[in-house]
Amino acid sequence: MIPFLIALALAPWAHPLSFRPVTGWQTGASGNTRSAYVGPGPHATVPLESSAWIARNVRYRDEATADPPNKTLAHLPARGIIVWAVIYAPASSGRPIQLDLRRARHLACCDGPVRVAGGTYELAGYGPRRAYSMIVRVYFGSRPTRTVVAAAQLALNYLRLPSPT
Repeated sequence: MIPFLIALALAPWAHPLSFRPVTGWQTGASGNTRSAYVGPGPHATVPLESSAWIARNVRYRDEATADPPNKTLAHLPARGIIVWAVIYAPASSGRPIQLDLRRARHLACCDGPVRVAGGTYELAGYGPRRAYSMIVRVYFGSRPTRTVVAAAQLALNYLRLPSPT
């Protein structure tokens, strides 16, 4: 019984978060790492996270776990787009995530010295069966047009979410 419970708890981490390849975009991922999103304290298991990114018209310069990716954002051209995502345990109490940019919150960007002309768009919630929490951030190098938002949504559609079991 105990090995089954351990396997069930680790199931989403068997296949880390990633983006499928898309023509004209570069991708990267962290694999599974210790989570920066879970504070100190006792946990049933080691808190994990997995992050991935996909970028167009900009060379990604940060670690995959960088939130925000300030080195890359400092070089984000007007035509540049970055979609960055992270999953982490445990699942939050919010809502299930919907990977639809029309539902994203627009935020001023970013922590630190970097200003992003197009701002940040954020989606957050929990993944399938509350297996993990998730944050997705989209950065635009200039105010996004419908065409640019459609391109970012296409990239987001290539995000591979780990199975909860």
